[in-house]
Amino acid sequence: MRRIVLILLVTFLAVGLASLSGVRTEPALAVDSTRNPDKMLGTPIHSRAKVTRYARSAGCTRYILKTIPLYYELAPKRNIRPDVLVAQAIVETGCGRYGGDSRPWNMAGIKKGGIVGDAPKDFEVPATAYQGVRMHVNHMAAYTGKRPIGTPHDRYYDARAAQENRGYWVRRVSQLGSGVWAVDPDYDTKIRRILNNMG
Repeated sequence: MRRIVLILLVTFLAVGLASLSGVRTEPALAVDSTRNPDKMLGTPIHSRAKVTRYARSAGCTRYILKTIPLYYELAPKRNIRPDVLVAQAIVETGCGRYGGDSRPWNMAGIKKGGIVGDAPKDFEVPATAYQGVRMHVNHMAAYTGKRPIGTPHDRYYDARAAQENRGYWVRRVSQLGSGVWAVDPDYDTKIRRILNNMG
C-alpha cells in the first residue's frame, strides 16, 4: 500500500512540475512576440551589449560609448526604452562628434529653459556623462508623461507643458517627427533606421 501511495505521489509531483514549467515559458514567449520597435516605453528590444557593438561599428565616440551603461541604468526607472534613447543620442550628437551648437554631455541638443535661440550659449552643458543622460531621460519623461529623476533641468517644464497642450503623451518613436521633438521631418526615421541597424 505504501508503495502505491509513493508511486502516486511521485507521479502527481512529476505531472505538476511539468505543467508548472510549461506555464513559466509561455508568458515569456508572449512578451517577446509583442515587442514593437516603434514603442518608446517598455523593455529594450536590443541588449546593452548589442547596442554597444553597434555603436562601435558605427564609429561612435567615447561620448556615446560611455553613456550606454548609464542609459540602461536610468531609462528603465521611467519605463523608457534605453536603446531608443541611445539611438536618439547618436542622431543628436552625430555619433558623439557634436558638430552642431550643443556640447558634451548634452546628449539630445536640449536647450535651457525658456530659450528659443540656437547659439551655443542657449544649450544646456551638463558637467558629467551621468548628468547628461539623466537630463535626456528626464526630457523624454516630460514628453511621455513620466515624472523626472531628481530635480529636472528647466526645459523639462517647457517640454511637459508643450506636450500637455498637444493633448497626448508620446508613446512611439514615429511621434517624434513633424516638429514634436525636432524640426527635421525625417527625425523619427533616422532614429528608427539606427534601431533597425542595431539588430
